[in-house]
Amino acid sequence: MADKAQIDQLIKKLSERMGTPEGEIRSAVGKSSYAPLLSKLPSDKARQMEKILGDEDKAREFLNSPQAKAIIKRIMG
Repeated sequence: MADKAQIDQLIKKLSERMGTPEGEIRSAVGKSSYAPLLSKLPSDKARQMEKILGDEDKAREFLNSPQAKAIIKRIMG
């Protein structure tokens, strides 16, 4: 499990890459309301992410995939 410093760093990097304020990302995560963030994606990608995030098992599987880990690693620098 990621510690607070890692989560803070990930949110900061996401904020920079997405051009979205950190507070908006934190709010979405805290409320489990990702619609404002997903609206910035192409509609087909947003639907895929909504489907994954709406199912805890799928979300866990996605986050543990080698591809997701590689993306997180790349974001984290």
